[in-house]
Amino acid sequence: MPVSALLVALGLASSERLDGQCQTPEEMAAELISLRQIRNSRETLADFTKLYTATTNLEWKMRTFYNLKDENDTHDCGGKVDTWQLGCELPRPGNLHDIKSHAYYVGAIRKLHAFPVQVVQSLVASEWYHPGLTSRPVWCLDSCDLPLAQRLNAHFGAVSKELLHFWSLKHELKDHLRGVGAHTTSFDRLIAGNGTWQDVRLWRGRAFDRQLCDRYFRVTCSLVEASPEVWTNPWSHVLISILMPNSWVPFHQGHTNGQLTYHLPVMLPEAGAELALLERGGTLAEQETGILTHPEETTVSWTLGRTLVFDDSFTHAVRYRHAWSEAHSSGGAPRMLLLMRAWHPELEMKERMALREFIRRGGEEEPEGYEWQDLCLTLQITETCCLLRGKWRRETLCIVDIAG
Repeated sequence: MPVSALLVALGLASSERLDGQCQTPEEMAAELISLRQIRNSRETLADFTKLYTATTNLEWKMRTFYNLKDENDTHDCGGKVDTWQLGCELPRPGNLHDIKSHAYYVGAIRKLHAFPVQVVQSLVASEWYHPGLTSRPVWCLDSCDLPLAQRLNAHFGAVSKELLHFWSLKHELKDHLRGVGAHTTSFDRLIAGNGTWQDVRLWRGRAFDRQLCDRYFRVTCSLVEASPEVWTNPWSHVLISILMPNSWVPFHQGHTNGQLTYHLPVMLPEAGAELALLERGGTLAEQETGILTHPEETTVSWTLGRTLVFDDSFTHAVRYRHAWSEAHSSGGAPRMLLLMRAWHPELEMKERMALREFIRRGGEEEPEGYEWQDLCLTLQITETCCLLRGKWRRETLCIVDIAG
């Protein structure tokens, strides 16, 4: 290991050079990435002592470099002038809302709940911030270079057919249409807002809904299985998201910047449905959570058949403004889309593997009726057609491969 990397690993590197001058933005960014990679390594995650050291070092550097220090914290450049007076701090990323102490939260949760330590470690790690990843609220609108978005766009016709057929049977299948939060977390129920926001879960963490995939979503589920950036992500969901007229979801943030959210719209109203985002981190004070609009917001709309990709760790809200009576009389439709979450493309493969193993060691949901995905499956669709067991997956993946 190079001496510089060793110093960083031991927490001995500082934001001053030997000449007493502050590091350049490039040097500070590189140091944060190095510390992130150390924290996200298998070696660190396998040893709690190393983990506490790595998280503490990274948290302190982030507070220093992003100028988010405590009021009583002092830091200067070689004893000459304060770093922030030199103006050499890094710009605060728009999806960095605060810096949570890993050690503090693990200790606090363990005092309140009798969870095994690995479970608590995994829960807290699920909300880690990963510095050095490109930070922007919207990645793709009408066109996209991300492979998953291209894959979804290419198979829009087949996916749309499946989702619209399922929607046509909504009265018969109402048990699968749940209010948001029933399939995900209690936090989602808190942000459900006004009106009707429903979803149908096809995938969670490492498991398919076997009944739904087999009967209604063969192509859709096969696309998930052909997308390792989705099914190797331990935080991933694959949902059909339905927002009815006169419904809204107030401003909130996702729990980690280590993933991106993909929306493939299959049914849209003529107007009124929009996604609002705030580009500045820490824009909302705690007492402002739950508000619907903000003077700094930027809004975007969906395009039928084109995948919208955004970073849900940015503060965002969803709105469908038409009143139900107005929308119904004018033929207004719900906003219905396929939603999935995949790794941030810049998070390195070895980090993904280490994080996936660490998060899953804390325990995984085992929902009834779900079929677990084998993590050792090949990543090549053509080979997967030959290797997979299970009729619907083998047949459908081959269809996807031919169509692609």
